[in-house]
Amino acid sequence: MKKKWIKTITAIVLLLSLTLTACTRPAPSGSTAPRESSSSGMESAPSDTKGKSMTLGQLADYFVKAADDYNPKADRAAVLEGFDEKEQATRLQMFVLAGRAFGDLPAPEGNGKNTAPPPVDLTDAPEWAWSVLSNLSNGGVLAASDLGLPELEEAPETAGQDDSVSDTDGTSSSDAEMSDGMEADPAKLSDSQNSSSEKGSGNDKMNASVTQKDAEIIAQRFFQAFGTNLKDNFYATVNKGELDALELPGDGSAVGGSSAVAANTDKQLHELILEIVNSGKDYPKGSPEQKIRDLYQSVLALEARNAAGVEPLRKYLEAVDAAQNFSELNAAIAMAVNELGNPGNGLFPMLSVTDTQDSSRKVMQLLTLSIMFSAEDYDDPDNEMVQEYREGMISQLIAAGESKEEAERLTDGILRMERALAEHASSAEEQSSLQSQTKRYTPSSLDELMPQAKPSELFAAIGLKSDTRMQVFDDKQFAAYATWFTEENLELFKAMQKSALISGFGQYLSQELAENFDVQGGTPEETANEAVQSLLSEELGQLYVDRYFPAESKAEIEKMVQKMIDAFKARIGRLDWMEESTKQEAIKKLDNMTVLIGYPDQWDFNNAEIKGVSEGGSYFANVAASEADKWKKMIEGMDEPVNPRRFPMAVFTVNAAASRNTNTLIFPAGILQAPFYDKNASFEANLGAIGSTIAHEITHMFDDGGAQYDATGTVRNWWADNDFTHFQELCKKAEEFYNGYEAAPGIPANGKETLSENISDIGGIACGLEVLSSMENPDYDAFFRSYTRQWLRTGSYETLAEMAQSDQHAPNILRANRVLSNFQEYFDTYGIKPGDGMYVAPEDRIVIW
Repeated sequence: MKKKWIKTITAIVLLLSLTLTACTRPAPSGSTAPRESSSSGMESAPSDTKGKSMTLGQLADYFVKAADDYNPKADRAAVLEGFDEKEQATRLQMFVLAGRAFGDLPAPEGNGKNTAPPPVDLTDAPEWAWSVLSNLSNGGVLAASDLGLPELEEAPETAGQDDSVSDTDGTSSSDAEMSDGMEADPAKLSDSQNSSSEKGSGNDKMNASVTQKDAEIIAQRFFQAFGTNLKDNFYATVNKGELDALELPGDGSAVGGSSAVAANTDKQLHELILEIVNSGKDYPKGSPEQKIRDLYQSVLALEARNAAGVEPLRKYLEAVDAAQNFSELNAAIAMAVNELGNPGNGLFPMLSVTDTQDSSRKVMQLLTLSIMFSAEDYDDPDNEMVQEYREGMISQLIAAGESKEEAERLTDGILRMERALAEHASSAEEQSSLQSQTKRYTPSSLDELMPQAKPSELFAAIGLKSDTRMQVFDDKQFAAYATWFTEENLELFKAMQKSALISGFGQYLSQELAENFDVQGGTPEETANEAVQSLLSEELGQLYVDRYFPAESKAEIEKMVQKMIDAFKARIGRLDWMEESTKQEAIKKLDNMTVLIGYPDQWDFNNAEIKGVSEGGSYFANVAASEADKWKKMIEGMDEPVNPRRFPMAVFTVNAAASRNTNTLIFPAGILQAPFYDKNASFEANLGAIGSTIAHEITHMFDDGGAQYDATGTVRNWWADNDFTHFQELCKKAEEFYNGYEAAPGIPANGKETLSENISDIGGIACGLEVLSSMENPDYDAFFRSYTRQWLRTGSYETLAEMAQSDQHAPNILRANRVLSNFQEYFDTYGIKPGDGMYVAPEDRIVIW
């Protein structure tokens, strides 16, 4: 929250400048003969029963079968003891039946311990259920949110694995001592269960009815916890050893898989930087080595930075203070933009992007005030995120020179404006319909919309032409924003500009300001490393490619890309729901794709003069010069045609991307290394990893967003009406296929928010299997295991919960399990049948492309 503008523009750069569909940092991703099928796992119900309430008898049957590989002693009668099997089951009863079926759980270890939810306070749960629920909580498969219960403030001193003893029938002993000191009376168990059912004791969550899907999700918690049967949970079983061995970093970040690759790449980059910094050579002025060395050392000039404090920003802050009207404020902003670049614009920051109406030309995307919360959030005085955001803005204004009282008053005024604008936001459906977003602005039309602001004055002063075309994210909200530009509100916009200057540049000033307003933090050396990677990414990237990216790797990936494009074409040709006219348009998109592999055709170096400390240079001055150079290039390039071969990512990025607006795929050198691409691995293993990633990016051109762009990258309806209607129905089915399935107990995925990535994940495997089908005796096991291993990543329970809220990708465990569950080849490879946890009935599988 402390750097709202920087966080916002970072997201925008990914979303618009690259038109990236947020792909991998794939993430955050000997042949084994199939064994005989057993009744292990759950028996899949027909799709028409998935949403129907289940009886206690049906649940008991389900969980006894699901548990047979983990607790063979589970007995239906014991599982149902005290219950009427004909009654409709509640959530509380579902957990009790599941707990009895799976029996006594071991204390979580390894990854299970890392990802276990906090212990549950069972005080408000019915006493007859305490024993089983305690076993589930201590075993890491029960979350407080499951039953509307609170978390324990402190974990129990004895983690009751010794307190909840398994009987010979596999059920937990009803007279076991509770971890919180409570005891259940076995003589009253049956009566209390029936009484509870009749009286509806407990809260609404406990008494809610349950469906087959609910039971499947709960069973998967046990399968994940054990991680011993690939037929029930492929991801947990294949990755168990490595997951359990991972140690979580102290900063709360995710670890493993792509995170480990990125960390190794960062180490390589830092070694390159230190070689240059410590070489003692006299590098030519303007050379990549000179700029890298001098920028790095300027970051570490802590004494000078701390002595200067906020002084380097003083003239820009004073110009804002002195503004008596919007014309004078525009002049103050223009001075900041021309000398500091785009981050110096607190009112109308902008970014050059490809025009969705005509992909051959550019348009300026206005990155105006980003509303962080809903109106309800702003109205809630106890909302911690809003309060943190408020405190951050107050701190920024104090750093800019305001008194505490004035900073609070101005911040509250800005929050009132944001709260008002939150009520004018377009709906998600309106925002997702790109064909309806056709409105464009010019400086003169903005003058008409907000006459007192006189935006054309500002735009002319920072280099924009009078006919520059502009667009915004939300026309309705922007129109409401325009009404706030009045002389009475001038002080609010002055405060916004000062806040932007501090949030945008505070991290480049003193250590105190950096600590207050920097998102990442870290040691000075880590900060210097990040600065070089960010500001001199092309210079450093060239050195990285020369050392770490062999030419033969690029050639092999080019072949793999063509195989995947051909596979996608073949699959389109076989679609029985798509008319020929639509198929031809889709194939045209494939034929017109631009593919960028490894590094750019031409390096785009930073033209700013990077000065060493001995020459009077500073971290702030070098950043300002770099941002000003970037702004100048952007303005000068507005009249140039869009170049689909512009490489929009640092080449050492461990990620891949698809630019829908230019119909371009981007695979930087950073991702073209193990485990994603290994020149020593088998073809099938590489196909499962980098091949699926390539096809994932191709599929992004045809996901719910990409389907709105034609072969040129222009937003245009190229679908036959019936085809697009059917496509939307398939997307709805895909949403439900992921909804509710979990990263860890109580951390569900949102099928709608992750839809684009899920469609692309499934398409990636579909294309890989298409290629395998043409081979003689392909190694499917290597393919599926390689695909699954690339998603190996974990974090603490809190980290996984945050990622599920913010990441447009499904949790990594679902990027493996839910994807593979759509393919018969996967079931055939491992002998998976109805009744296994990974099995999904044919009519429930997702087949779009």
